[in-house]
Amino acid sequence: MPNWEIHNKWTSKAGIDPLIANFVDRNIDYGTEWAFNENQQFDEELDEPISLRQLKFFYKKDLEKKYSNDLLYVKAYYLHHLLDFLKETRFSLNDLDKIFFEFLKKKVFREVLNEKNEKITFDKQIQEIRVIIEKNKEELINDLK
Repeated sequence: MPNWEIHNKWTSKAGIDPLIANFVDRNIDYGTEWAFNENQQFDEELDEPISLRQLKFFYKKDLEKKYSNDLLYVKAYYLHHLLDFLKETRFSLNDLDKIFFEFLKKKVFREVLNEKNEKITFDKQIQEIRVIIEKNKEELINDLK
């Protein structure tokens, strides 16, 4: 996985506040158990994959913000996992469609259900990251060496 300096560089390119980016990175790399209030019950989520639990957690963090409609925690979540995925795999950045298909299939979820059981998708955030990668392909290749 890339070091946090690389993660910070790319979250900055994505317009994500460094405090949000660092919070997301630490939660993903060190676990999110400490982030949950001990009074809350998450028993129903214990069987869920950790990446889905992370996505739900970061989506809730975004909903707590009253000053912005941007889902920056969610965007940082996808970017963190994508950078790790790119470092772990041997995919060529010349085939972004294949990379993103495999990334979404193997590593993360692209949607969650909210409290009203409505499907919330994050295609916009995924697409924004894809555009950043496309525009800066060579730089990213050098960063991941």
